[in-house]
Amino acid sequence: MIFAITAHAGEREAHIREVEQLSQRFPEGSFGRRNRQAIAAHETRVATRLRAVERAYRTANERPIAFNTPGFTRERHSPEHLADREIELE
Repeated sequence: MIFAITAHAGEREAHIREVEQLSQRFPEGSFGRRNRQAIAAHETRVATRLRAVERAYRTANERPIAFNTPGFTRERHSPEHLADREIELE
């Protein structure tokens, strides 16, 4: 999912650059130039939101998730096994 969001944001940003370059070909104040400036502004807002979603996904995936399940113990090995391991490490 994150890759699709990133790709879509990149496509929007490329479209913004293309529309901005195209708008330069029209005379200042013309309908065509204003229209393309409005399109670029809209695309910028969309791309900004997509990048915010991307950052949120990345932030959520970078944090360690701890689940506290009732009855679940974090100790996977018996105390005897841990004692043997401590002896081996010393």
